Amino acid sequence: MDTLNPAIVDIASEGLSLSCTATGPQLGLDEPEEKFQGPLTVQLELVHHEGPITVTGTLEGTAIRQCVRCLTEYAEPLFVTLYAEYLPQPDAVSKPTPAEAPRRSPRRGAQPVEPVEETEEADEVYLYQGDHLDLVPMVREQVILAAPMQPLCREECLGLCPQCGQNLNERRCGCPPEQGPSPFRVLRGRQSKGGNA
Repeated sequence: MDTLNPAIVDIASEGLSLSCTATGPQLGLDEPEEKFQGPLTVQLELVHHEGPITVTGTLEGTAIRQCVRCLTEYAEPLFVTLYAEYLPQPDAVSKPTPAEAPRRSPRRGAQPVEPVEETEEADEVYLYQGDHLDLVPMVREQVILAAPMQPLCREECLGLCPQCGQNLNERRCGCPPEQGPSPFRVLRGRQSKGGNA
């Protein structure tokens, strides 16, 4: 998608606005659990000062989820807030001269605190190479991260009968209520075997 692959030179300090619609497969969202009803609307603002390129925006659409209790598919409004920072690939940045290296080495001893901060922010930092930004991987990743771990069609979903598989949201089945696990069930089984012997 050309819109989500802007040239770095087009991103001025006052910003660059991008707006487009895309299907799930165009964003690389083509796994069985990644279904969408209609196109997804992406709106982004890119700002490039002297430091990283900052990307903020939103993605809207309708996701098709499968309920973990009753296994039926349902439509869910999708609204994802996007935020990322892009830094040039380290290879593209000029390496320090040998004269600068000794000056930097004393600070390395005080680094153990830094990785904790970096890991918290690393999710939002992406690297780029060349003269264009590829925003598709970032958008795809943030949509995946926004998906619920346990999707439910509704909070009070009754799920499936564990004995016959009937969707209990549609109608009740004739199966007897399932007995909860009892710690004495094993003992009762042993007693009945002992009594028969």
